[in-house]
Amino acid sequence: MGLNITLWIVAAYILLSLILMPMQYKYITHLKETDQKIKELGLTKEEYYEKMSFETQELHFNAQGNLLFLGANLFSTLLYNWEQRKNRTFE
Repeated sequence: MGLNITLWIVAAYILLSLILMPMQYKYITHLKETDQKIKELGLTKEEYYEKMSFETQELHFNAQGNLLFLGANLFSTLLYNWEQRKNRTFE
């Protein structure tokens, strides 16, 4: 009985991660674009995040540090890196 429940919980978490993956993928692509803007402005990431509003800082913290998003972050990061590597090989 305990193993069956554990498998259902794991399956539900994986399904939730796959549902959340498109949102996290957009978030990761936005972060990469922001990294380029930070370099163009000549700021460090610390300086850039200090200039952010409190609400934006909290949104970033929640999207990056919430255990609920851990699987979606992992899948999205792997997908983003795979697509970037694939795009580099064709150029």
